Amino acid sequence: MASSLPPFRPVTLTELRRIWVEHPSIDVRRLVLEVEHYRRLFMEIDRLSATVHQAWREEVGGNLVALHLLQQALYSERERVERR
Repeated sequence: MASSLPPFRPVTLTELRRIWVEHPSIDVRRLVLEVEHYRRLFMEIDRLSATVHQAWREEVGGNLVALHLLQQALYSERERVERR
């Protein structure tokens, strides 16, 4: 199992933009793009999980435990990052 990361304050969108402007290095810019890519991916996964959840409730009723846990994880990540 991978070790845990130390506590840290998430990078804001404003900080990412500043890093992009101040550091023209291709490696730094790739890292900035990677962070933004994963944030957008999480938003898409969040949207898709909401669609699956709605369909499950309409067809089967109730909550699917694994989907509920996924939604909690996505909510926690969204709150952690607090995109502004």
